[in-house]
Amino acid sequence: MRRMGGTLLAAALVFGLSTEVRACPNCKEAVAAQPNEVAAMKNGYNWSVLFMIAVPFSLLGTGAFMVARGVKRGTLPEF
Repeated sequence: MRRMGGTLLAAALVFGLSTEVRACPNCKEAVAAQPNEVAAMKNGYNWSVLFMIAVPFSLLGTGAFMVARGVKRGTLPEF
């Protein structure tokens, strides 16, 4: 219970002391662009963030799967 209280206190401090976030220069330019260009830029930013999130997790997941399969089969090399 004490650990949960510390976690809640830390979360309250982080959210309570946070300030307004300003957009990066590219996002600022995207808002100033023409309406039809904004939709294309928005989709581009969305897909780039999704790929930046997905690639590391898929690589780590594949590596963990390969190691787990090697352990299960007993085919890992000895060091």
